[in-house]
Amino acid sequence: MNIAIALVVFIVAALIVWGCAELNYKNFSYEEDKPHHPDPTAHQGGEYKELNIRDIMRDNSTKGYAAV
Repeated sequence: MNIAIALVVFIVAALIVWGCAELNYKNFSYEEDKPHHPDPTAHQGGEYKELNIRDIMRDNSTKGYAAV
């Protein structure tokens, strides 16, 4: 009988927490942050260059002992 009471208490507590989360979600308003300045790592040398996988792997620092 104690297990049945514990299960009912657990379900009631879960429903109360779920209800509070739903009410909090309805009052939540999200606005995307606009950066104050551009990302300095995105444009190096004044010009943006997208790296391909070979360029990334050439400079990759996770190549075993060479990374140390």
